[in-house]
Amino acid sequence: MIRSALIVLVATTLVPLRAVADPPTAHGPAVIDVTIASGDTLDSVLDRAGVPAGIRAEAALALAGVYDLTDLRPSHRVEWTAASGDPTSLTRLSLFVEDGVEIALTFNGQVTVERLHPPIREADRRETLVLDGTLYEALVARNAPERFAVDLTALLAGQVDFRRDLQGGETFALVWQEDQLPDGSIAGEPRLNYARLELADRVLELVATEAAGPVIVFEDGEAVQRSAAPILGARLSSVFGRRNHPVLGGVRMHTGIDYAAPVGTEVSATGAGRVVFAGTIRGYGLTIDIDHGGGVVTRYAHLSEIAEDVREGTRVKAGDSIGAVGATGLVSGPNLHYEVRVDGRPVDPTDRDALPEQEIASSEDLDALTTWRRETGFEALVVGDRG
Repeated sequence: MIRSALIVLVATTLVPLRAVADPPTAHGPAVIDVTIASGDTLDSVLDRAGVPAGIRAEAALALAGVYDLTDLRPSHRVEWTAASGDPTSLTRLSLFVEDGVEIALTFNGQVTVERLHPPIREADRRETLVLDGTLYEALVARNAPERFAVDLTALLAGQVDFRRDLQGGETFALVWQEDQLPDGSIAGEPRLNYARLELADRVLELVATEAAGPVIVFEDGEAVQRSAAPILGARLSSVFGRRNHPVLGGVRMHTGIDYAAPVGTEVSATGAGRVVFAGTIRGYGLTIDIDHGGGVVTRYAHLSEIAEDVREGTRVKAGDSIGAVGATGLVSGPNLHYEVRVDGRPVDPTDRDALPEQEIASSEDLDALTTWRRETGFEALVVGDRG
C-alpha cells in the first residue's frame, strides 16, 4: 500500500564534517551536502561553510514552523544550493531527517518552507528463528528487528523465563509489519502481529489484536492472559541493580529498568489495577503508581504528561494508555523508568515471579487466534505441530 506524498530526492554522496561542491564550476550553482556529526547544529554547519548570520537566522525562523531543530541528529543531512558557489546567495536548503522526510526551504525573495514525505510501502514480513544463543542474537542474524527481544521478553514474561526456561534449539516464529522507503530502509517502528515459541513441553503463541495495546497470549491453543509491555519499540537502556548514576554519579541502586524513547512515546499499564498516585515525586519526576493487588505496585516515571482520564482512583486494564515518555526528574535524557514493588520493596521487573497479576483472557479470545491463523495462512500452526 502506497501512502503519503511523492518526494524527489537529490542523489548525493554522504560526506562527514565537510562541505563539497558538486560540480565545482565557476558559474553554475553548487550543491553542498553535509552529514550532521555529534555536536553539530544547523547554525554551526552553515557558519563553517561561510553562510552569513542573517541568512542562517532567516532559515532557522522559517524552519521553526515545521521542524524542531533540536531534533537534528547525527546521520541527518543538510543540503543546499548556492549560485556560483557563493554561500551568500542560497537558492534552496533541505534537511533530510528521520524516515526519509525532507524539510525544504526555497530562497526566492520570500523564504518558503515545506515538509515532504516519501512514498511508504507497508510490507508484511515473517521469519522463523532457531534459538542457539540469545533471542537478540537470533533476531540480528535474520535481519529482524532486534527491539523485539525487549518486547517479547516483557509480553511473554508471565509464561516463560527467557533466562532459565530456554535450553537451546527452540523455534521462534515471528510475523510483523514494517513501513519501507523507496531505498529499502525502514521508516518508523515495526509492528509485531504474531509470535510462536515452541518449547520442549508446550507451545506459546502471541497475537496482537491492534496496533497498540494488549496482546493475547495462548498456551497450547488455550487463551491464558492479556498482556502488555509498558512501552513498545524502545531500547532497554538500563537494567535493575547497582550502577553508576548518570546524573548524580557514584554507584547507586537502580530500582527498575529504563526504556530510552523519544518524548511523547505512549506508555501503557502492564496489568489491570487501580491508580494510587499520579503526580510528581522528587527524582522520579512526573510519576504514576498502579496497585495490582497482592502487594504488587508498578511505577512509571520521568513522564512528560499523564493521560487526561488518569488520576488517583482510576481503574485501568493491561494496555491502557496512561501517559507519555518524558525527561522529568533526575535523568540524562528522555526515557521511561519502569519499576515493580512487592510489599513496598523494589524487585527486578524482568523476574516472572514479580509480575503484576495479569488479566485472564476470555474464551472469546480464542476466536482471535483462529481468525488470525486463517487470514494469514497460519492454519497449519496447530497445537502439537512441532514441524
